[in-house]
Amino acid sequence: MLKKLSIKQKMIYWNALVVIVFAVTLVYLGADSLDEMLHEKKIQIKNLTESVAGIINSYIKLEKEGKLTHEEAYNSIKTAIYAARYDGDNYFFVGDLEMHQVINPKRPKDDGVVQTLPQYKQFVEIASRNKGGDYLSYKTTRAGSKEEFPKLTYLIPIPEWKWYVGTGIYIDDIEKQRNKIIVIDSLITIFICIFLMGGGIFLANFISKPLAFLVKELKTSSHTMEDKSNNLTTLSKNVGSSSKEQASSIQETAAAIAEVTSMIARTSALTQNSENLSSIINKQIDMGNHTVQKMVTAMASIQEASQKLSEIEHIIIKIEEKAKVINDIVNKTELLSLNASIESARAGEYGKGFAVVAEEVGNLAKSSGKSSDEIRDLLEQSRSNVKSILELTVARVAEGQNTTEEVSKIFTEIVHDINEIHIQLTQVTEATKEQEIGVKQISQAMNKIDQSAINNLKSAEESIISSHQILDISIDLKKIATATESIVFGEKIA
Repeated sequence: MLKKLSIKQKMIYWNALVVIVFAVTLVYLGADSLDEMLHEKKIQIKNLTESVAGIINSYIKLEKEGKLTHEEAYNSIKTAIYAARYDGDNYFFVGDLEMHQVINPKRPKDDGVVQTLPQYKQFVEIASRNKGGDYLSYKTTRAGSKEEFPKLTYLIPIPEWKWYVGTGIYIDDIEKQRNKIIVIDSLITIFICIFLMGGGIFLANFISKPLAFLVKELKTSSHTMEDKSNNLTTLSKNVGSSSKEQASSIQETAAAIAEVTSMIARTSALTQNSENLSSIINKQIDMGNHTVQKMVTAMASIQEASQKLSEIEHIIIKIEEKAKVINDIVNKTELLSLNASIESARAGEYGKGFAVVAEEVGNLAKSSGKSSDEIRDLLEQSRSNVKSILELTVARVAEGQNTTEEVSKIFTEIVHDINEIHIQLTQVTEATKEQEIGVKQISQAMNKIDQSAINNLKSAEESIISSHQILDISIDLKKIATATESIVFGEKIA
């Protein structure tokens, strides 16, 4: 229901509701204000009566002290009560326990006269109890009127002079005061109602007219933004599709280049391994060549050793010659020993000692001859062995030397070929490394292009998202414009 109302109508209805609530509150407060005002009046007349009672007691005290006569005190009290007025025309009165009216500013002619009205009996009863002040409600006539009106009175006993003093207020005076306040409040309410209605209409027009213009502009802008966002979405989708195709092609190219790079890297690694193996083989061949050279040197040493064996053979021959000389000496010694034995035998008893020496020399000569024969046999055997070893060694050395020279020549040729292969492999490795570097640079460039294409694709996707968001914003703006329009002018029935 409220959605169908314009902002002006809503403000008018709202102001009317405020006025109604204010009026109801005013009526409620007016009904409650009577009790509140009556309570305030009761407190007021009590306080005022106590003040007047205090004045009376002060004059009575002066009389007791002898400062005033009874007549002077009475006249002073009468003067004070006649002068004491409140709320315009309200007054105080004094009576005694014998139902006489002592002082009454409104009816001075009745002072000293016994009163027969029923409320005076109630006044006497309250004063006779002498328990302090008390309230009394009753009905009585007004001055100049025969109609009775409800009245509220407050009395305080004056026991020293058997008096009571009091004052009262008419309840209808309070009602008149309340009605006066209600009238004033009603006028204020009417003024506020007129002010709120007029101000509401003015404020509604002041708000709704600019809002109407803004709503119109907002709807136009939302339509324009919607069209632009649709175009942007279409363009972003086209860019995104192209970017996807470009990214796919670049990824395939990058994959092919990566595969080529991998193959070149493997070739480079294999070439490097071949180069390393070539270097290792070259080093091993160098070591073999050095070994062959050492073998040649060793063969030369063996040949020198065979020469030494020849020299040993010559020494053994010389030893055999010396052994022959020893054998000759041994033979001669034996012969000499035999001759000595013969000569000792001839000498008889004198040649026995010499015969023993000759016998021992003969034994030594035999032993030496036997050892000489053994040495000769050993030398003969050694010479034969040395000669056979020497002949075999010479033959083997000659054969080994020839073989070593051939191996040395072959190793020299292999070293030369391996060096050539090593040089070529080095060149191939350098060329492969250059190719690998070039392909890596191409791969890096393709990766950058691929990254750029991915970024373009992301940008295109973000553009699509942004265009959708702009479209959503334009739709939201359109909804806001429609909602604002319904708020300003009320919801239109389709």
